[in-house]
Amino acid sequence: MLDQIQSEVIFHEVIDSTNIEAKRLIENEKINKETWIIANKQTSGRGRNNNKWVSEKGNFYGSYVLPINLEYKKIPFISCVTSLSVYDTIKNLLPNNDLLKIKWPNDILYNDAKLAGILIENSLSEIKSFSIIGVGINLKNSPNINNHKTISIKSIIDNKIIPKDIIGTLDSNINNYLNILYSGNVSRLIKLYKNNCWKMGDQVRFLHNNIEFEGILDDITDTFEIQIKFNGELKKFNSGELSFSY
Repeated sequence: MLDQIQSEVIFHEVIDSTNIEAKRLIENEKINKETWIIANKQTSGRGRNNNKWVSEKGNFYGSYVLPINLEYKKIPFISCVTSLSVYDTIKNLLPNNDLLKIKWPNDILYNDAKLAGILIENSLSEIKSFSIIGVGINLKNSPNINNHKTISIKSIIDNKIIPKDIIGTLDSNINNYLNILYSGNVSRLIKLYKNNCWKMGDQVRFLHNNIEFEGILDDITDTFEIQIKFNGELKKFNSGELSFSY
């Protein structure tokens, strides 16, 4: 519920994109603390790699603006923190979580179908830096995405969940995991992440430089890179270097 939220909240009925609005507010110096920008509908929603994120009314669309108070080498862990936060928020809604997984770096899948997506865009400067964390959760509708299955909460549990039902829990989860990150306990974050990571230890197909490979998803490193074993070698990748087939 809204009265549980520690962060500021800015609500829009319809907007082009909550991430784009976050950038506008940062550029105009209208944000200086943790803030949610939430919309019932987006007309120009985006996912990773500039993929269009279809934004039908009834789902959760929000961007969390986080002032960055971290060493730059720890900024990748914002992705880890957000993934765990969204995962835990969804987990609380489902009767059975065995099929709920985090696909590195930060998609949430249920039975190998996309249930939630996260787009993180960092605004870095010498004066003040921010992370813009876009979160989309399929509460009511599951949009069509080329080459990937999608699913919604409603199709799993047949209950009507609205964005206001989850924002308090999501905000609390993000704050709790950020506190772990700020304390320096990244090993705990990685352990929790690996416990819920999709295909950990299994064969995966992935694209690197538009070429498809197969390998074993071997580990998540202490810098939040992914480690894959293929052709007898261990290779590390950051979030911009590969995408999975699923």
